[in-house]
Amino acid sequence: MGFATHLGPWLLGTVKNTTGTTVGTLRNTGTTNVSQTTKVVYDGTTVAAPKATRIAVLPAGAQLVDIKVDTLVAFTTSSAANLTIGNGTTADLFWATQDILAIGRNLYTGAATKVLNWCGVTSAASPQGIGIGVVDVGIVATLTPVTSTVGVGTVQYTVIYAVANTDGTQAPAAG
Repeated sequence: MGFATHLGPWLLGTVKNTTGTTVGTLRNTGTTNVSQTTKVVYDGTTVAAPKATRIAVLPAGAQLVDIKVDTLVAFTTSSAANLTIGNGTTADLFWATQDILAIGRNLYTGAATKVLNWCGVTSAASPQGIGIGVVDVGIVATLTPVTSTVGVGTVQYTVIYAVANTDGTQAPAAG
């Protein structure tokens, strides 16, 4: 099995355009969700200051659906391993500070203002929101230790997103 590259959003469903007012005649297509996964091994070299790592690059207009942060190997030598996720300019644009020191899945429990950044601002032209914006965006995880350096630890980051047009619209527009 191999990989294939498809440029542009895919629409899946059985009714492309609404032709009536009952189920079966209403548009039922939607864009596909895709993901990018990056495993980061924090080994040997301790992280004494914030360490930023690009974990994904999303296409323009994409809408963040979820971010999975799995600590696979517990961190050592620190009382906390604080994580933020942003776009490289604003460190916590998508994920507010959360300790990921222990093994396990870390669920996002941040403020609603962060979740709004996942969908993007709305406008008359893009009532569903423009997603992450009109240009590709790098997703950056920043790890910051507390009270000491962070030594060994492994984290797998999975960024799940819906592909849309560069302005965030899903063609044809929802209706």
